[in-house]
Formats: sequence, structure tokens, C-alpha cells
Amino acid sequence: MTNPEARQPALEADFAAMAENLPELAWIANPKGRLIWGNRRWREYTGASPDQIGNTDWRSLHDPAFLPHVTERWVKALASGEPVEMTFPLKGANGAYRMFLTRAEPLRNGAGAITCWFGVNTDVGALQAATAALADQTRLLETLNRTAAKVAAELNLEQLVQMVVDAAVDLTGAQFGAFFYNVPKDAGEAYTLYSISGVARENFSKFPMPRATEVFQPTFHGTGVVRSPDITKDPRYGKNAPYKGMPEGHLPVRSYLAAPVVSRQGEVMGGLFFGHPDAGRFTEHHEQLLAGLAAQAAIGIDNSRLYDKAQREIAERRQAEEDRLVILRELNHRVKNLFAVATGMVGMTARTSASTAEMAETLTGRLRALARAHELIRSTISSPSQQARHTTLRVLVDSVLEAHATPGGEQLRIAGPEIPVGPGGATSLALVLHELATNAAKYGALSEPTGSVSVSWRADDSKLILTWAERGGPTVSGPPSRKGFGAELARMSARGQLGGDIEYSWKHGGVEIVLRASLERLAI
Repeated sequence: MTNPEARQPALEADFAAMAENLPELAWIANPKGRLIWGNRRWREYTGASPDQIGNTDWRSLHDPAFLPHVTERWVKALASGEPVEMTFPLKGANGAYRMFLTRAEPLRNGAGAITCWFGVNTDVGALQAATAALADQTRLLETLNRTAAKVAAELNLEQLVQMVVDAAVDLTGAQFGAFFYNVPKDAGEAYTLYSISGVARENFSKFPMPRATEVFQPTFHGTGVVRSPDITKDPRYGKNAPYKGMPEGHLPVRSYLAAPVVSRQGEVMGGLFFGHPDAGRFTEHHEQLLAGLAAQAAIGIDNSRLYDKAQREIAERRQAEEDRLVILRELNHRVKNLFAVATGMVGMTARTSASTAEMAETLTGRLRALARAHELIRSTISSPSQQARHTTLRVLVDSVLEAHATPGGEQLRIAGPEIPVGPGGATSLALVLHELATNAAKYGALSEPTGSVSVSWRADDSKLILTWAERGGPTVSGPPSRKGFGAELARMSARGQLGGDIEYSWKHGGVEIVLRASLERLAI
């Protein structure tokens, strides 16, 4: 039977050989913590020879930033005799630091006294880097998924693009970024807006919008992503006047990354632009992330535009229905007024005619004049020629009021400069004048043989100011107790179609009305 004591030297030799060839860094320190041995892997990493180990200060191997914490933990372990485990960087022979997980156990003799400390350093730098990379990828994927969901649900264009540029700054690590995007107008043109992230808006607002220079052209023309480690050294940089590069006061940009936002139909909706003052900050991975985000942005903007278009169509249909109802009410009102005016004409003509023949001739003329005025009130599109017709304010006033005037009489006084009136303006203004004349014929100055109406106007900058003054009619005691549809229609026309307003002054001797209208609206 083998004597255990006889095998002891062999076991110790085996242990020494095993420790010497461990893949980890293994070391032994005396009870006071001074290094007395390091295995081959430890010596190769630190660059110390076997003879230098005893003279090596273990503190010299540590990163100064971590040293206070490591020293505190090591001193406590030496004092308590308890095993210790911690993670910290160690300096290699090349001067670079790598992260290690360190475990140290005390070795005791038969009496329980610590004879030495045995430690192992396991390189965990690659594992930590992989873990950090995995965590970063997880964060990026979560950001992409979260952004994709929000972009798909967001229909407000301004909020959508801000969400996209904020996410892109987060994903790429850019210091600042901007999204310049096109907003189409009704007429087919487009204007450019922008959203920024990472810096105050003032950093962009004081500079003109970017143009399709050599640097920006691939983005604005939708030909591809541009990534430059240092845009100031890019051959496309600095070729265009007046700045020949970045204007004075512009944010410092060296690393540059930009991607076009292109719809499914091939329309370039805008561009994402990102920068960093340090060179070489954007990678191919960042480029791929930005390309994916740009595709999401294009879908979101398409959805937003479709939603806006649908909302406009709904509003237009609602407005068309409201207009139809107004037209029906107006038609009903006009028919009633037409009979009232015709009745008034018959009575007024009968009072002033000497014979039946004279009455018939006068009444026929007035009815024809009323028909001509009614033609002006009709919408331009309903005219037989369906062509836009222009006239002047004087012609319009004469045509509308002719049916209410006594031939050769002085019931109407009209004065004012020549002012052009377009088809749309003529329709709206004729409605107002016709309403005033109808009310005057039914209740006001034109309902009495001695009554008269003065119509005068002038241009004041961009406004037409027309004054309607009645005299010699029934005494006016104040405004009517109830507003009729005609008065409301006149007010709606003045405010809505003519861009102005109408004011009534109920004076004792007769009502005075002031109509204000936009000259620009009147000429349409």
C-alpha cells in the first residue's frame, strides 16, 4: 500500500504544474497581501519575470479610477480572513487595461492560521463587451419597435416628424439632427418645414434652408444614404457659394449621416440629417438603422397625408351640404321677396300711372330690370355661357337698383369711383344690394313716393367702403325686433365671401348702412 507521505512531493509537483498552466491568471500572496508567485499566464499578461514577482506592487497593475475601491475591499479581506470576489480592470504588458473577475481564497494551516492567499483572475472583458453589445442591440430594437408603433398610430404630421428625428438621434448617437420635410399645398407646390433634436431651434432658424448642393443632392433627390467620417474632408464639401462650406456660427459637424425619406410612389418627402463634432462616429450599422427609420417615416407621412386629405374631403362635403341648405333657404327667400317686390311695383306703378297702357309699359320695364338684376345674383356657373364675367361696381349697383327706381325721378342717388368687380364678387355683392333694396322697397324709403336712397362708395387702402343712406321713408323707431333671414344672409355674404362686415344705424329719419369689403375678394 502506498504511503501518503511518500506521495506528497508528487502531489505538490502536480498541483504546481496545474497552477502554472491554468488558462486564467493565477497568483499567490503572503498573509499580508504581497505577491510572491504568479503563473505563466499571469507573467505573460503583466510582463513580469519570475524574479520580478516578489518586487511587484500589485497596486501598479490597477486602473487608478478603480484602485481605491479595490484597495478597500482587499484590506478588509486581509483583516477578516474572508474570501473576496470583485471585478476590475488590470493593466497588461502593453499598457492596456482589460476587465477581470477576481476571486481570492485564504489558505490555512492545521492551526487555522492563514499561510497565504490564492487568487485567480478570469478575463471577462469580451463577455462584458458582448453583454453590453447585446443590451445595446436590445435597446435599439426596442426603440425601433416603439417608434414604428408610434409612427403608425400618429396622424399629426408635426408630432410624427419630431418623433422620428428624436428616435434617430437616439439610435445613431448623433449629437444633433434635423428632419427637413415637404408639405404640399393645394395648388400643387410644396414648402419645406423642419424639426430638430439635440439642440435649440435657434441653431437652425438663423440659416437658410439647405439646397441640393453636392453634399445634400443624394438626400434631396432620393438617390441614397450619405455617411461621411469627416464631412469637412469630403470631396463634395465646400463647393457652393456663398459659404463654401458651413456658414459662420453653424453647429460644428464632422461626422455626417443623412438619408432621404421616399414614399412608395417614389416622391422624396424630405431628408433626415445628423451630425457630430467628432470624426468617425457613425458606422455602417447606424446607416442601416437610419435607412430603416426613414422607411418608417415615409409610411407615417403617407398615412398622415391620407388622413388630412380624408378630413378635407369630409369638411368639403359638410360645407357643400351646408351651402346646399343655404341655397335652398335663399331660393325660398328670393321667391318670396320677388313676389313682394312685384306686388310693390304694381302698387307704386298704379299710383304714378295716368292710364292702363302707361302702367303696363312702366311695369313691364321694371320687371325686365328686375330680371337683369336677378341674372347678376345667380352664380356664374349657372350662366348660359358658363364663362367668368367682369363688371364694375357702378354697373352692378345700377343693374340691381334699376327695378326700384322711378323713371326720371330722384329716388336713387349713386356716386363713387370705378372699381372692378369679378364674377364671384358680383354675385356676393349683388345679394347684399338686392337685400337692402328689397327691404327699402318693402319697409323703408322706397316704400314711400317721397323716399330716396343714396348709395356712395370709396376705396380705402385694401377695403371698399359703401354707404347706403335712406331718407323720406317711414319713421324709424329702432332696429327690428327680429332679424330676418335676408339680413342674416347679407351679413354672411359680407363677412364670408367679401371679407368684410356690414353695420346698421337705425336713425329716426332713415336707416344708414355701411358695407366694408375686401377689394381683393371683390375682384375675384
